[in-house]
Amino acid sequence: MTVATRYETIIGIECHVELDTRSKMFCGCSAKWFGAPPNTLTCEVCLGLPGALPYPNRKAIELSITAGIATHCETPEHTKFDRKNYMYPDLPKGYQISQFDLPLSVGGWLEIPADDGSTKRVGIRRAHLEEDTGSLLHAGGATLVDFNRSGVPLLEIVSEPDLRSVGESLAYLEALRERLVYAGVAAFKLEEGGARFDVNVSIRFEQDGTTHWPPQSEIKNLNSFRALEEAVPYESARLWDEWESGGEVRRRTGKITVGWSPETRRTYLQRTKEEVDDYRYFPEPDLVALAPDRAMIERLRAALPEMPSERRRRFTSQYGLSDYDARVLVSDRDLADWFEAAAKTAPAQAKRVANWVTGELLGHLRAAGVPLPSIRLTPAQLGSLVGLIEAGTINTTAAKIVFADMLATGRDADTIVAERGLSQVSDEAAIAAAIDEVIAANPKVVADIRAGNRRAISGLIGPVMKKMGGRANNAILNRLIAERVK
Repeated sequence: MTVATRYETIIGIECHVELDTRSKMFCGCSAKWFGAPPNTLTCEVCLGLPGALPYPNRKAIELSITAGIATHCETPEHTKFDRKNYMYPDLPKGYQISQFDLPLSVGGWLEIPADDGSTKRVGIRRAHLEEDTGSLLHAGGATLVDFNRSGVPLLEIVSEPDLRSVGESLAYLEALRERLVYAGVAAFKLEEGGARFDVNVSIRFEQDGTTHWPPQSEIKNLNSFRALEEAVPYESARLWDEWESGGEVRRRTGKITVGWSPETRRTYLQRTKEEVDDYRYFPEPDLVALAPDRAMIERLRAALPEMPSERRRRFTSQYGLSDYDARVLVSDRDLADWFEAAAKTAPAQAKRVANWVTGELLGHLRAAGVPLPSIRLTPAQLGSLVGLIEAGTINTTAAKIVFADMLATGRDADTIVAERGLSQVSDEAAIAAAIDEVIAANPKVVADIRAGNRRAISGLIGPVMKKMGGRANNAILNRLIAERVK
């Protein structure tokens, strides 16, 4: 299919996020369903058995309000739960307890980088709280139902149709993920089914002096950023081709629901989208309406940590970090906290601390496959190591040896340096003698340097460092080599 360029793609995203609670939305069953044996985390309430009554999870309500605050939403004075009526195998009651006209949060926004390089504000229409459905497994020609997920607190965050590309959509989802994780609202683990999204795609274009905006397609249950990257361009191009060929989109008045097949990399029709009236919403009779307390809202607001975008700006201004380093650090709240604790012990060397965290520390965590909280090294110990480098006590080569020892043993840098004799050698005579020996043994390297190949100097630095046990003062070493090889 040829992707046309004569139309504008209009995108809105409904992001479904499981809240980080211990129990389900309306019962006491565990909400930690991922990986549990099928149908082992259920009770009368989440199975929808006759006579079972729901009771709301206060923590889930507070987390939902917190999410709204973190995304600049307003919390209305009155809200309620409603029954959303429809039949599906994963919905045991025949209805879902959701929110219709009075959601917990409305009128928010997030700022993202736009396609043209500017900053763009994406509106958030609403965020409403509901219970999740069960999950279906299609195997061997049968459809199996697992109700472990049924009743898990689910927050649906609905954006305005302000996005115009896959790039902007991914930037929006990443900004949303960062804020919800930082706020402690959700883990947002796509690989564990902790978040998924429905993407509304439409095209808008001028034709014969008239603006056309045909009905949209809703791509359901995307569970990865890659799926969004592939599905959105495909569906927008499909809508355009259908319009150009005089297809059904020219006559359709409502939107349709489509699925995405990663195997065929195509969308497929699921159903003509129901209108609101088809769900026959009405207030949930077994639950009272809610009036969120203003004092409680302000308490939740005050408890919010510094948000990622604000923290990135502060890291660049306060610590002089590059935008790249600030983004790497802030991408993980634990990592950002760890860096800041280390930087406070060596405030004049925050940039050097950041280099060690984003380089050596992250490299170790990835290679070892271990989480940050499990390591023995403390932020104060890294700050102490950086202080030794700055004072000239050890060079970078020795510092890497000390760092590896600290990770393995949890010992302080001073102790390791003294025990292993790693203090930097700044005796010019000793360094010069080692240089002279290496120069005499490597005439070709010297000739290459004198011929203009300055990179060849590493062929002298390495052997000298080896003779000096890796302890030579780098500044003195480089100066003396430059003086001798001109």
